[in-house]
Amino acid sequence: MNSITEPDSQEGSRAVTTTPYTPDAPRAHASAPTPVKPPRTWPVLLLALPAFVAIWSGWVGLGELTGFGPVHPLPGIADGFSVNTAITLPIGMETYASYALYVWLSGRIHSDRTRAYAKWSAFGSLGLGAVGQVAYHLMEAAEIVAAPWPVTVGVACLPVVVLGMGAALAHMIAREHHTSAPTRTTDEAQRADADPTPDDADLTPTDADPTLHDDADPEPVHAVSVRADHPEPVIETPAVALGDRWDNIAARVCATDIGGRRDPHKVATILRLRHEQGWALARVAEEVGQSTSAVTRTLTAARSLSDLETEAMK
Repeated sequence: MNSITEPDSQEGSRAVTTTPYTPDAPRAHASAPTPVKPPRTWPVLLLALPAFVAIWSGWVGLGELTGFGPVHPLPGIADGFSVNTAITLPIGMETYASYALYVWLSGRIHSDRTRAYAKWSAFGSLGLGAVGQVAYHLMEAAEIVAAPWPVTVGVACLPVVVLGMGAALAHMIAREHHTSAPTRTTDEAQRADADPTPDDADLTPTDADPTLHDDADPEPVHAVSVRADHPEPVIETPAVALGDRWDNIAARVCATDIGGRRDPHKVATILRLRHEQGWALARVAEEVGQSTSAVTRTLTAARSLSDLETEAMK
């Protein structure tokens, strides 16, 4: 490496060493990546404003043609207070459609059943809203002052339909987030103390596979002879993975089913979610698409199988 000598009045001479350039060296002034801003959503509100006005006026006009109008909901308490029931149509129908779309597309709901219900009920609400708008404008263009009775019957049922769909969606969302075990009554608790069920005892691979018991013969270790001058590692038989244990248990449970109605994959999923993840029975049943009683019977069969194998090993 070359050096350059420069004169110095105080020390006589000073050696300056040049540093070679390395292309792989990090740059001192490297700029940090610029965060990407999410797209703005306020234009959607601007686009929705005229649609809101048109939909609101259409539903209110249809309600007036089908018998909806001012009522006094508090007679004898507030006689001067009145509400035009025609406004309940756009509030209920369009609000539910918007919320159902949010449940379907937000990604915060993981249950396929809940998301599918929200999807199709949102499409149904939007379809009913479109039919209502068409019916109102056709009757308004024809100067009809009172809607035909089939239209009146359909519009009168809309508030009840919206209430049912909204209640069902709310229960499905609450069920997904309900992770605690179901509450037992006093009689159920006493029966559980006398005869434990699969809900009270955790099933582990050791219970179902006798090869994992302490009193069972351990698996032989296959080793090769080694020499002092050239030592070699001992080769051991690899242990079976935990996921394979659940598959083995599921296969044995299905083998004991005379009717052959159980699916080994679903049985392994039930055991894994219940005993590894600690899921509640209701959540496991919804995940595998079975009833809670069917999941309980599967867990009981697995527990009974492990008890029989344990007795056989004694």
